[in-house]
Amino acid sequence: MSQIHTQTLLHRLSPRLVYIGLALAICLPPLVSAYNENLHQRDGIHVPCSFFDTVNVTNDPHFPNGSYLHDGTMIPSQLIGTYDYIYTDLMRRVEVESHVRACICKLKPCINICCPWGASYSTNESACVNNTDYAWPQPLLNVTMPDETLKAVNIFTEFAVQSFRPCEFMFSLQPELGSFDDWKLFENGTLLRVFDMVYLAKSEFCFHPTVANDTTDTMYIINPANCNYDSDYSTIKTINAYAMLFSIPFMILTIVVYLSIPELRNQHGKSLVCYLIGLIIGYSLLAMSSLQLDAYSSLSFCKSLGYVAYYFFMAAFFWLSVISFDLWHNFRGTRGINRFQEKKRFLVYSLYAWGIPVPFLIFTWYAQEIAAIPDYWKPGIGGGEYCWLDMRTWSAMVYFFGPIVLIIMANSIMFVLTAMKIHKVQREMARIMAREDSTKNLRTEKDK
Repeated sequence: MSQIHTQTLLHRLSPRLVYIGLALAICLPPLVSAYNENLHQRDGIHVPCSFFDTVNVTNDPHFPNGSYLHDGTMIPSQLIGTYDYIYTDLMRRVEVESHVRACICKLKPCINICCPWGASYSTNESACVNNTDYAWPQPLLNVTMPDETLKAVNIFTEFAVQSFRPCEFMFSLQPELGSFDDWKLFENGTLLRVFDMVYLAKSEFCFHPTVANDTTDTMYIINPANCNYDSDYSTIKTINAYAMLFSIPFMILTIVVYLSIPELRNQHGKSLVCYLIGLIIGYSLLAMSSLQLDAYSSLSFCKSLGYVAYYFFMAAFFWLSVISFDLWHNFRGTRGINRFQEKKRFLVYSLYAWGIPVPFLIFTWYAQEIAAIPDYWKPGIGGGEYCWLDMRTWSAMVYFFGPIVLIIMANSIMFVLTAMKIHKVQREMARIMAREDSTKNLRTEKDK
């Protein structure tokens, strides 16, 4: 009887091995792409924030309590750090003498100017040079408000101004030459390039002077410039986002099939449906964040998006562990399971897979919003340029990748144990069948 039950499980559960493999294939690419998502090198753990969120305050007034005053903004000591490197563009990190920098972007929205005010970039010298060829305008820019109205603001009072050129070769957006170059600047420092509806973070563009001619005089006006190629960072993010969106309809179709066929509405089928629901919601929100469809939204919405996506990704991986455990548990059993036991077990599975991610979510929220820890140990959800985890520090390993790696390791162990059990059963079945064939041959010989 035990052999019959085991043989039945073998036929029923062999397809589940395929599902486990498919599940891993679905989940592992986002993990790999998340590690590859950030193009920048990580900053050291001894600095309070990323280089791209800082300004040099070495020559600024400072006070006995460790704070610095930069362009009218008082920066507390916990946002001050010593850096022994700079980035000359988004890719190249150069070692320099130690100097003091302040994380001013933690206090005010930041924007970049390609060169210090009054200077422009010389392609011949590959450096910023003082430029007095034409009259410079007032440092005013039109900012698009949440109600789509325009407000002229002084960039040195409304923003923290950084001087940084993202790449060597850039092109200007000059709407005065045609609507094709229209752009919008938002209160948080994000820029919308209108012709292709691409949102650029502050580290992906900079403002610089362009020549404008009117009927009486020639002068400079301030326009944004961005790299004349799509950075690998933006391209990879966009490809990953659309790849996730592309997979969602197929996951929905799988759910419909499993819910439509009564034979598939068993323990495994319901677990697989819950797993796919977690992935669908997580993929949708992460794709929305990657494509920056939330640029118009408030900070609270951005944080909510990040935390909800985090919860459903964690729940999906816990459901994956449920599927692996259920496979292993069923295969090692020797007795059938009645309908009542199956319902009770699915309830336990649900409490585990939907419930365990809640403490992880609370811990992550506490670390980001309340805990007095350095920024490089914070998850970064809604605290930086994007709504998802900050991949520029190793904190993502603590809050996301670490738990997932442990879950995958446990799943792999159960997968190997199940495969070993299957191999053992197959050998026993082959031995029994060989014995039966031998018995039949002896009977045939006797009949002769």
